[in-house]
Amino acid sequence: MIEVITMSSKGQLVIPREIREEMGLEMKDKFVIVHDENSILLKRISKEEANKAMLKLMDIFSDQFRKYGIKKSDVANEIKKARVS
Repeated sequence: MIEVITMSSKGQLVIPREIREEMGLEMKDKFVIVHDENSILLKRISKEEANKAMLKLMDIFSDQFRKYGIKKSDVANEIKKARVS
């Protein structure tokens, strides 16, 4: 099925009803979004898959923070600076 959709002013896209029904998509389903230069791909994932992916990502960040001596307070300070800008 091919559909043409339009992005809203908030950057939102609506998956057409027929596609949602055909795929059994429901409110609060989780997706991974992957893009390259000209394409965007959405892949539905389970809540468990999303949690595992987030934990894996957090492990990667933690390893890198330890490697470079970055502390929680450093991150908090950078967030504060960014919010002021």
